[in-house]
Amino acid sequence: MLYSIEPDPIRVGQIGSLRIQLEQEQSGPYWFRIAEEEEPFTGSEGSRKYIRTDMQPSRDFQPEVRFSNPGPVYVLSVPVDDMKSPPDDADRRWTESPEVTRVAEPDGGVDFTVSLGASPEPTTADEVLWRFIRAISRRMRFDEFRDYVQPRLPTEETAWHGVNAYDALRKLADEFVGQSASPVAGPELSQSTYSAGLAQSYVHDVKQSSNPYLDYPYGERNQARVPIRFPLPSVPFVELIWNYWSEEGMLVQTLNHILARFQNRRPGPTADPLMRLDLSPLMPLRALLWGFAENETARLTIRRRNAEYEYEYGLRLRGRAIPDAAMLVDRRSQFLEGFHRLLHACVQYYKERDDKTVDADAFPLLSNLQEVHLSLARGAHNQYANLAVTARAEMLTMQWLLAQPEMHEFLGGPVMIPYEEPWMDRVDTMKSMQGWADASITHFFELAVQGEQILLSVRHGRWNESTRKREHAANWALLWRNEIQRYIHSYATVTGVDLAVGVNATMPSELLARRLTKQRRRA
Repeated sequence: MLYSIEPDPIRVGQIGSLRIQLEQEQSGPYWFRIAEEEEPFTGSEGSRKYIRTDMQPSRDFQPEVRFSNPGPVYVLSVPVDDMKSPPDDADRRWTESPEVTRVAEPDGGVDFTVSLGASPEPTTADEVLWRFIRAISRRMRFDEFRDYVQPRLPTEETAWHGVNAYDALRKLADEFVGQSASPVAGPELSQSTYSAGLAQSYVHDVKQSSNPYLDYPYGERNQARVPIRFPLPSVPFVELIWNYWSEEGMLVQTLNHILARFQNRRPGPTADPLMRLDLSPLMPLRALLWGFAENETARLTIRRRNAEYEYEYGLRLRGRAIPDAAMLVDRRSQFLEGFHRLLHACVQYYKERDDKTVDADAFPLLSNLQEVHLSLARGAHNQYANLAVTARAEMLTMQWLLAQPEMHEFLGGPVMIPYEEPWMDRVDTMKSMQGWADASITHFFELAVQGEQILLSVRHGRWNESTRKREHAANWALLWRNEIQRYIHSYATVTGVDLAVGVNATMPSELLARRLTKQRRRA
């Protein structure tokens, strides 16, 4: 097994995210413990000294650990087999890992400092939900998708003729998203945490139908409450805003232009910069693009995605393929202003809290959280869950196609720019070739990833309950501070609107169009 921990180095009293990855060992259930550690696992099953989990090559185990003593850290493991309880510490079946990290003394020892007017650090039970959201976000990244897909693609030569290879890729994408976005309690959080009621989404309490002819596997059945996991297995932890910002970053348009050239079609009246696309019939990208083209009628259309962007967030795309807004039945007209007002209130709260002479008031945060929560809940109907999962699988497939080495050989592009994921430089190269907006895909990627986590924490939080206090809102703002500030920065970079200065509810697509017009005038 492979072991790592973040942050590294780590100090006594800190909570670290331990990562255990199955490499060559046999899949199945294992017991884990940390040598000479008093309370190794947060919310572990049974004794706090041990934890049991199923290990798979494609899924990492990431428990959280709070270290109480300085010194080296070793992780011990043993296959479960038929054991209902872990073996004794002295049992020779335990396999000890190499040293994972070395825990240092607490920073600053036992000295005390005094800060005038400093607000205490609030803590609430919502943190369990937020850790779960971060774990979901980590396991939905492209690197995880690549590690899941690569060993499962067909290797037979006949599979790379016709649509077989692409069909296999698309099926794997559906499986990956379905497994990664499932809210069923995974290794990141133990079942005891759920049963304690600390990690429940507000969706947990939404009543199900009492129709005696329907046998629900979760929720309320014939008015009798049955145990369910957090929150509902049919509500995946994905947000369509990830797809919206990926689309604004020109991910879909990049594939559309490549697909048009692959089929010998000119996407516009001008000369096509992709004229020299000549894929070898001996290379796998040719088979994948053929299947991608054959599957075109089965994918979600831009009209359908745009209608759902409007329904859930009131966000609208621009383009000739986008129908008039009058064709829509419903849209969240108040979401964008409410969301930006929340982000601006967070900036104000951070300024007040960082000023040690001021006692920051978090009540404006709470009221804005409630408004955004209600707006998101109103859009969580009809296609809400299914469309987001399908759109995520389709766009992960697009990223996979762009990440292929043959694509870089054809498109070229600067090799020294650091990108988070291997498909991103292809999009920026295409934007440069086509004369599209020059904001890097990196910033759209940040908006997609950070925006999804922020909205998941607002959507699934219990913000509309009368028991919510400003301490809950303060804790939310502090724990999501990094994501909020990164979202605000990236939004200012791509649109020119700084939400730290004031609230602006202009449609992002309109702001992007204005910047593109100015860019072309300067050229």
